[in-house]
Amino acid sequence: MFLNGLMEDASWNTCKSLNQIAIQTDKKFGVNISKQGVDYRFNDQAMEYMQMLIGEGLSNQVKQTIQGEWLDSFSRVLIKDSTKFDISENLEGIFPGYHQKGAFAAVSIQYEFDIKSGTVNDLSIHPATRPDRTDAKETIESVKKGDLIIRDLGYSILDCFKKIRDKEASFLSRLDPKTSVYDMGESGNWKELDYGKLYQFMIKNGIMRMEKQVCIGKELRLPVRMVIEVMPEEVISKRRRETNRRNRYMGCKTSDEYKDRSCFNIFITNVDEQILTAEAISLVYRTRWMVELVFKNWKGVFGIDHLNPMKYQRLMCVLYMRLLMITICWEIFTLKRKQLFDQTGKLVSLIKCMKTLQENCIFLKEILINKCKGLSKWIRKISQILDNHHWLEKKKNKVGLAEILAIKA
Repeated sequence: MFLNGLMEDASWNTCKSLNQIAIQTDKKFGVNISKQGVDYRFNDQAMEYMQMLIGEGLSNQVKQTIQGEWLDSFSRVLIKDSTKFDISENLEGIFPGYHQKGAFAAVSIQYEFDIKSGTVNDLSIHPATRPDRTDAKETIESVKKGDLIIRDLGYSILDCFKKIRDKEASFLSRLDPKTSVYDMGESGNWKELDYGKLYQFMIKNGIMRMEKQVCIGKELRLPVRMVIEVMPEEVISKRRRETNRRNRYMGCKTSDEYKDRSCFNIFITNVDEQILTAEAISLVYRTRWMVELVFKNWKGVFGIDHLNPMKYQRLMCVLYMRLLMITICWEIFTLKRKQLFDQTGKLVSLIKCMKTLQENCIFLKEILINKCKGLSKWIRKISQILDNHHWLEKKKNKVGLAEILAIKA
């Protein structure tokens, strides 16, 4: 009865009141309970139980690995990011937000998954003020030999890159603008890279992409492959305008070094060039954008951020149930993705599939409440629906995910 109320919320993308849950429990199960009685059941034990269900779900995922020439060079290809959203300010003491942005309380969810198998590696709830870099440091031990770690600048820590390398794993990241880069000059000595001179050299010689073996970090001097791409003038101008506006607001001036640095997209990696060429590096990094689609799906389809003011224990139960339902739908999606990719060489759309699955979660809820009676029939029906009208559409003049996964080593 307790799970039914939570699953009802997760299925309909709403957040019911305690009184509505009480009425629903009486109507469905013939149990007369007050809203105070419902509220009492959102306690520490309920919260721990929901957390346990999430743990059970993550530890029993079915792996269906997508094969590909460069993909086969790694045991896992892990993408990680976080999504943040505001919650009721009564929870400011537990989930502090960004006061300067008018958010007194906010939640951050860290999410990591493997592109190859679809398995979720991390799904955890934190205060929004916890930096992504803190997460990078605290979870570095989960990296395994043979992994490829793809992260954005929020997780960029030189010491973590070194630890990844020491674990015989690989990393791919954008270069933090604040990180010093040292290039071996013609004299044979290491010198700090001059972005202004580099830009002039590349423009003069018509070079839009190049690769360098450099060392990064003033003290660490970590050797990496550095892939440098010249940006179009309109992109450079936009970057400088936005930075100038932000710096004026903060009362500081944009440095000449940043202006030179803004001419490029720069990636760093320790992946061997025989596995990923310089061109492939920038394409593979684009797979990180898939996590942005995941978060868009969480909020737009599952309404994970549509929360009423409530106490801490109830908030955690509601979030855990929504994440559990998302995880179930995600696993169905990844299994179907593997099957159809093997059959057709085409990928299904994450957004389309997850929307269809969310719309059918209300039927799954009834099946689970009735001890899984009719589950096989529901799975077959969903499988048939996903076979049609759910293909990932390729955008004009853009390299799609299917093409990136098919890159040859």
